[in-house]
Amino acid sequence: MDGSRLLVDTNIILYALKGDEELTELIHDQDLYISFITRIELLSFPKIDVDGIKLIERFLEQVPVVESNPVINADAIALRRKSGLEVPDAVIAASARFIGGRLLTADKDFQKVEEEIELLLWKR
Repeated sequence: MDGSRLLVDTNIILYALKGDEELTELIHDQDLYISFITRIELLSFPKIDVDGIKLIERFLEQVPVVESNPVINADAIALRRKSGLEVPDAVIAASARFIGGRLLTADKDFQKVEEEIELLLWKR
């Protein structure tokens, strides 16, 4: 990858934290960002244990979080209306556009907006 901004989806972070070496190599030295939605998703899994929370929190300390704002909100609304994406996914896609970055995800639903965003679909 060329080192430009890369917004990573929740599933990508989980795969990397579980030790997916190929994925870890891919995102190493990239300018990573996450959406506030991803932060919420990572920390709200019902079965997450204390060690998992600590690992996620260490990761979150190193990655900028793109917070909600009126521009992202309006774009998420437009993306959802056009594509039918779920609200959290529309916010994540809008966040990638807001930072002028690419979206790395394993979620095929984002293909609904691949003409609207620069999508990198991770295939396991």
